[in-house]
Amino acid sequence: REMGIMVGAMSYKGDLNPVMFSNKFLHPAIGIIYKRSYNNHWSFRAGFNYGRISANDSQAADSFSINRNLSFRSDILELQGGVEFNFFPYQTANPATFFTPYLFIGLNVFRFNPKAELNGQWYALQPLGTEGQGTDLYPNRNPYGRVSVNVPFGGGLKFKISKRFCTALEVGVRKTYTDYIDDVSKNYADPTAIRKEYGKAAAQLSDRSLEKGSPQIDRQRGDASKKDWYWFSGIQITYTLSKRYIDSCRPFRIKL
Repeated sequence: REMGIMVGAMSYKGDLNPVMFSNKFLHPAIGIIYKRSYNNHWSFRAGFNYGRISANDSQAADSFSINRNLSFRSDILELQGGVEFNFFPYQTANPATFFTPYLFIGLNVFRFNPKAELNGQWYALQPLGTEGQGTDLYPNRNPYGRVSVNVPFGGGLKFKISKRFCTALEVGVRKTYTDYIDDVSKNYADPTAIRKEYGKAAAQLSDRSLEKGSPQIDRQRGDASKKDWYWFSGIQITYTLSKRYIDSCRPFRIKL
């Protein structure tokens, strides 16, 4: 059994940032992790991670995004669980193993809460129905939940730094099942309906486009066909809680 911490960076891929590993919107992230080895190749992993993601159309390269002029930030709280596979035999407690590349996959539960700034004040966007959710004019657009699941997968390289300590470099991405991490998914809604239900600030935040000519109603705001992604990568340091290890060549024998 091992416990430790992970520190690194977090970012996202979605309607406001179409590149997975862009360096424009990096934020620090931290996590705690627990691992239990079943042999030299397989282990269970669980943990809790916290970080922030953000994006801003003002830094986009295309004219559509620049004119759309949206931005957001969201804190991410994540509970993780999954399995890890070592390509080479490895356990920190095993004196015969030293390093290995590895892969992992699992299922996470996470909470997000997109916010945007308007006139110096930050507003949580989900309660404002910025795409018409919860208004009489759009009865088929329901408010999205701020708790969802994702499939994390990735890999890294781990190596022993002492009899009890291990360090690892890890890159992990999260495939989510929501398109609202950034509060952007469908077409523009009628700002009059939004203002009537949620107020002036909600209507302003629903359409911040630079060109204020004809109404944007029903024009493209996001791309609902693509779900959002985010990633968390960094350095792990774990401590072995026991001197025991399981010999993978003799899977039922535990050595002291």
